[in-house]
Amino acid sequence: MHVIIGGAHNGKREYVRTMLAGREVEWREVGHLYNSDATQTIVISGIEKWLAETDLSEADATDYVLTTVADRDVIVVLTDIGRGIVPIEAQQRKLRDACGRLYQRLMAEADEVTRIWYGLAQTLKKRGEES
Repeated sequence: MHVIIGGAHNGKREYVRTMLAGREVEWREVGHLYNSDATQTIVISGIEKWLAETDLSEADATDYVLTTVADRDVIVVLTDIGRGIVPIEAQQRKLRDACGRLYQRLMAEADEVTRIWYGLAQTLKKRGEES
């Protein structure tokens, strides 16, 4: 699994499109996070929106996401919704915290993590290159 993370509108999708040029890719957006027997590369985005809308508990949602991406050629595009800013509304704080915990689990499992910041890519993790 390769995790791509960055702020909203920072160039994550364009980075992924360029990286996967010429490959067969299945893009899955909010509401379409599901298991399948797809053999091509799968790009999953909008998990933060899905997490805000799901009726699953945080633990069940995390397990579902981790099961969905396990042992697949998956790129997960995550939008950083925190950056140290604490939302005023309790529901938004709860979502930010749940995303933070889910993102930590995804990054722990990921073979590679790339941060995109205003179109610039920075490798944060690459399996086999950790110090």
